[in-house]
Amino acid sequence: MTNNTIYLIDGTSICYRSFYAINLSTSKGFPTGALYGFYQTLKKIKAQFSPVYLGICFDVSRKTFRQEKFKDYKIQRPPTPDGLKTQIPRIKELIAAMGITLIEKEGFEADDIIFSLTKKAIVDKFNTVIVTSDKDMYQLLGDSSVSIYNPSRETLIREQDFASEFGFPSSLIIDYLALTGDSSDNVPGAKGIGKVGALKLIKEFKTIENIFAHIDSLSPRLQKILMDNKDIVLLSKNLVTLMPCELKLTWEALKIKETDEKALFSMFSEFEFKNFLKDLTHDALNVKIDIKEGSLGGVRAAVKDTMTFSIEDNTAYIATDDETVCKSEINEVKDLLEDERIKKISYDFKEQMLQCSDINIKGAWFDVKIAAYVDDPSLSDYELPTLVSHYLGDFVSEVPSEAVALFSHTLYTKIALRLKEENLEDLFFKVEMPLVIVLRDMEAWGVTIDIAALGKLLKEVEERLTKAADAVFAIAGKQFNLNSPAQLRVVLFEDLKITPLQKTKTGFSTSEEVLTKLADVYPVTRHILEYRELNKLKTTYIVPLLEAVKLRGGRLHAKFNQTATQTGRLSSSSPNLQSIPAKGKFSADLRKAFVASFDDGFILSGDYSQIELRILAHFSDDEVLREAFTKNTDIHSFTASLLFDVKEAAVTTVQRTFAKKVNFGILYGMSSYGLAAPR
Repeated sequence: MTNNTIYLIDGTSICYRSFYAINLSTSKGFPTGALYGFYQTLKKIKAQFSPVYLGICFDVSRKTFRQEKFKDYKIQRPPTPDGLKTQIPRIKELIAAMGITLIEKEGFEADDIIFSLTKKAIVDKFNTVIVTSDKDMYQLLGDSSVSIYNPSRETLIREQDFASEFGFPSSLIIDYLALTGDSSDNVPGAKGIGKVGALKLIKEFKTIENIFAHIDSLSPRLQKILMDNKDIVLLSKNLVTLMPCELKLTWEALKIKETDEKALFSMFSEFEFKNFLKDLTHDALNVKIDIKEGSLGGVRAAVKDTMTFSIEDNTAYIATDDETVCKSEINEVKDLLEDERIKKISYDFKEQMLQCSDINIKGAWFDVKIAAYVDDPSLSDYELPTLVSHYLGDFVSEVPSEAVALFSHTLYTKIALRLKEENLEDLFFKVEMPLVIVLRDMEAWGVTIDIAALGKLLKEVEERLTKAADAVFAIAGKQFNLNSPAQLRVVLFEDLKITPLQKTKTGFSTSEEVLTKLADVYPVTRHILEYRELNKLKTTYIVPLLEAVKLRGGRLHAKFNQTATQTGRLSSSSPNLQSIPAKGKFSADLRKAFVASFDDGFILSGDYSQIELRILAHFSDDEVLREAFTKNTDIHSFTASLLFDVKEAAVTTVQRTFAKKVNFGILYGMSSYGLAAPR
């Protein structure tokens, strides 16, 4: 397509399609599925076509001139669902923020607006691409400059494509629909004439008017059906025929304007669309900062009870007022940093403490990163630019080193007040801030890994991998790449003639779920599953662990993330110590490689006993739940006994595991659909 192409989107259609296709809401319960799907559609269209002219057309109300002709038009459609109704105004905000023109006209549907603009585009020698899945729009395909993009099929349809699929020219779609009707819009059509009969009539007589002009040539049955429904058929054709409306709009008005990325950032953050934030190109920070280098006298005069600072590359930045930052070598302010009497304010104490291990920073009092997490655990992330945008309204991609301390101080004044208003000060000061120091020590100390044991395990796993692969090759009668789903599909479903169970976009599925179902009948799939399990153990855990600890003298320094989950739980990364496999012989051997740091030491494993469920029992005051904990009953076995109507002593391991998923699933917001089939 060229710059001489107008793109017209049926916004109402995309809204409904997205709403019913995507069930999504924020942590606070605001529905966002339609918003998510609408943006995805716009993003896809912009990426695929790079449009210059783009307009999005909406129905203004359900009452149009068609209701005046036929009061039952679209009557079967229920009122707009509340979940969608609340999203449509926000979708229109989204459109505006993306610099796209919104087009509406009272009394007309989006289809009629698109029809009118398309006819104007034909006259003005523009090409037109209409984005819709509505069959009514096919009547516009007769002109070679017009095509329709179906977003659900992701296909571009032209006149020849339509004729190939339907067997008649697109100009006759209104006559075809007049006979078959359109259930989605409650267009009645002729009762007794289906798609096959309608197609035959259209191919022979073309138009409705011509059919009635030659009514005598039809069978008595068809004559009766058509004559009994003549008024309805003619009305139906009138209802599906698009009508022009007057629009005072120039093509220049449809040119896509500059995106308001600050507004999009605000919306994506509010709607918790973390992935979409990556689509934005942040502005550079423009802030006035007076940097004083080596001015220790000024620092010591400004620092009394509190001190706001940041550290990077052995350089300390200390904010002395709203515009002034003193910059000095870290060793020059070591006494201030190590003075526990001075309350320190900063961003991400843990990382700063770890990077300057030769200085023992004391008095860590207010970490704005942790405070923001306590205040709002649903933010997309807790990077400083995100906090600056969320709390201060400055939309930036990064905050320069010299500005970190200034923004930390400003954020402190904002967030500290919120913590007080929300009664979160105890949680922040007594739990989260002390935890920062604990996690710093854990990361610095690390975990000892038995390199010899890990090396021995690697050798054993590689031997078993070879045996599993050879077993597969022996049954297949040839060697191939076991890690290639495409090659595996050929071997299983073509060479070995195994009946496939599931098909995906790329071919028959070779997923673990499918192979497990086939394993009882086909031994080859058992060997493939064993190969995959061992290969994952090797490539995901054993080899990366060996490489990491060899560089660090046998110790593994994983990270513990305090702000990564909305539930308040810690997470681990680089590597994730919470995901070390637990099932299977080799997994057990892998865990044995994690050893105590002292010769006579040991690793202690501790866990709360269903702490969340106990809190639930307390706050819900549910008698049955409280009784179960009061009697010190195993809550998962207790739930299983109720679910499966068996005595607690008779509950199986599988039943208990199922009940555990139900217990915690409900606690963390499992839907009714999820509850019906928990995995």
